[in-house]
Amino acid sequence: MPLGLVSMPDLRTEPRQRRSQQSIDAILDAAEQLIHEQGQVSFTAAQLAAGANMSIGRVYYWFPDIPTVVGALVDRSANRMVEVYGATLQNAGKASTAELVHRVVVALCDHIDSNPATVVLCLSGGDHRHGGALYESMVRLSTAVASDRVPGIPVAEAELVARTTIGIVLGMLNDYTRMGDQRAVVRMELIYVLTAWLYARYPDGDNQIWDHPEWPLQPSRKPCSGSADVAPVWPALAPSHPVD
Repeated sequence: MPLGLVSMPDLRTEPRQRRSQQSIDAILDAAEQLIHEQGQVSFTAAQLAAGANMSIGRVYYWFPDIPTVVGALVDRSANRMVEVYGATLQNAGKASTAELVHRVVVALCDHIDSNPATVVLCLSGGDHRHGGALYESMVRLSTAVASDRVPGIPVAEAELVARTTIGIVLGMLNDYTRMGDQRAVVRMELIYVLTAWLYARYPDGDNQIWDHPEWPLQPSRKPCSGSADVAPVWPALAPSHPVD
């Protein structure tokens, strides 16, 4: 075949693959919306087909059963979450704790706006919960951040901090998804809660708490230089400056 020419089968393959992906995405989008509306992973093939605007047979053409649909949705959500974390945490070492928390919370809320089933998937109960892989991926990413920002932190402590962080985030984001016009308020409150908790646990090296043996709340250890410098960014986090 001459250079620069494409055979007819090749011309047909790309549009067909694109249409196939569009059908799959439509099914996953419908599943996402149903999980978000119902607050749990429970929907029928008929509901899924109606939401995807296709026949039940077409749904079963792509997925053999509902658990497979949910599994594919979890995989998609996990991949998107990794992308969000990766983009948000670039140059994280140069940011203060408050700046980093602000950046991550805004990115997560934007992600939840487009992927509303993420929180429900992570919170669905049981040892074999549908969102187990998604939840654990969030924990691994948060553990890596804690290890990077707090020199000498034991792995067990980094994971504990990560799981606590994710627990706080999921709990408040669960409210966030149902708050309508008040979402900005919950978003800002989550920023305050995470920043205050992390700063109490890992205050900067100059904080007087390190020289106060009777301080009622003892911190864990000193973070890397500047990572918990909260003061310079507090004005940007004030309620009079709502997050967009």
